[in-house]
Amino acid sequence: MKKSVIMLSFIALGAVTLSACGKSKCHECHYEKDGQEIELGEKCGDDLEAIEASGYNDNGTVYEVHCHEH
Repeated sequence: MKKSVIMLSFIALGAVTLSACGKSKCHECHYEKDGQEIELGEKCGDDLEAIEASGYNDNGTVYEVHCHEH
């Protein structure tokens, strides 16, 4: 019984760790304005997903954001 509990604990910990890894991915992001790349810095997890989905709003103009692994 004790071995089963320990084994299930390791499996659960592994599942949590693997699912958390996707959220901690970080990428350098930028957008293009007037032919120049404007750096936004490093974005991670939910912030990365949000900025890629909605873009960057600069005084009412929304620019497409590009993010790359560094």
